[in-house]
Amino acid sequence: MTSASTWAAPLIELLGLAHPPVAITFGTQPATSSDSSLPAQPAGCCFWEPAQRQSLDTRASDHANCSTGSYTHGLIDMATAASGADTAALISTGWITPADFGLVGRLPFRPTSIRYEPLTVAASPDIVLVRLSPASLMTLQGACPDLRLATRPQCQIIPLAYSGQIAVSPGCAVSRARTGLPTEEMTCALPAASLPAVIDRLRQAVAADQTAADYAAADRRRFATLDY
Repeated sequence: MTSASTWAAPLIELLGLAHPPVAITFGTQPATSSDSSLPAQPAGCCFWEPAQRQSLDTRASDHANCSTGSYTHGLIDMATAASGADTAALISTGWITPADFGLVGRLPFRPTSIRYEPLTVAASPDIVLVRLSPASLMTLQGACPDLRLATRPQCQIIPLAYSGQIAVSPGCAVSRARTGLPTEEMTCALPAASLPAVIDRLRQAVAADQTAADYAAADRRRFATLDY
């Protein structure tokens, strides 16, 4: 079986990624250890960027400061999430309604641990996160036109990808404020099991894009440039 780490290089090359892919692996067995050195974070999405450089082993308590994220990751139930003071604050702003919150995706199980790490060192991840530019989204959508554009909150791309969907989030105001995600980037969650097929489709899409772009560039030279 091909190691998941070998998927990183083709993903970076084919999508023109500026940042390394991140692997997410859910533990389902009783936890035997935890990383007690992790400082408290406002939300689980705050582990995504540091995991480009290091492995982070988290537990439910590491996600507990965000009721929404704890819910999407299967760590708490709807009633607990809805009763959170942070949830009430978000609803009071009109950012999300109780009805919308009830439609948010959620993992179908409660993981005992969640490991975030660079894809290059991952063994058998469940989800792979990539940060996309508009150009890389164009390439990915050309290869996988059935990808899903997810609504807020951004973190629901995790359960959506776990269910087998390629899920792209334009970001959400809450996550962008907490993580500092640049305005020109968005986040995509890929089901790890589908990556070999996705990479094959990306190779075809990149080749087709290049051929089409070469034609369009040559054709453009037939026309005068508009000057204002």
